[in-house]
Amino acid sequence: MYVTRPLSMFQKNPSALSWPPPEGPNSGILVIEDEEAEQYTCFGLCKSDEIKDLPFPQNKNLKLRYSSGVGENQHASYFYANLIPVLNQPLSSNRYYVIKRRGSHKGEAYQNSKEEDMGSCFCFKYVSDVTPKPLDPNDIHQP
Repeated sequence: MYVTRPLSMFQKNPSALSWPPPEGPNSGILVIEDEEAEQYTCFGLCKSDEIKDLPFPQNKNLKLRYSSGVGENQHASYFYANLIPVLNQPLSSNRYYVIKRRGSHKGEAYQNSKEEDMGSCFCFKYVSDVTPKPLDPNDIHQP
């Protein structure tokens, strides 16, 4: 079971990130962005929609950006997800279930690749993408 805490609480008291989750099996903390935690730009005139620091709030639909390469070879990929803290872990562990928000596997959890997911081409190895699957809190490859 999850309990909710306001993001502003963790901004004011960063040591609270290492507090253990509530007592009981399969418990965790959901972080909710409150008015006090909202960020502004343009001298306070515009709300900022960027999130740069942990923990990630669970009441926000996130657009995640992955960049690779440099200069003219730079490439950015975007995907949409919700980040849910892993059960039985403090927020300071920075471990999240990544739930896909769009597409054919909407609502399913991304997974980490395993050694057996590696492919090879000549003398090179590469990591094959693993298809998202329904969330299983006992699967160590999902967070």
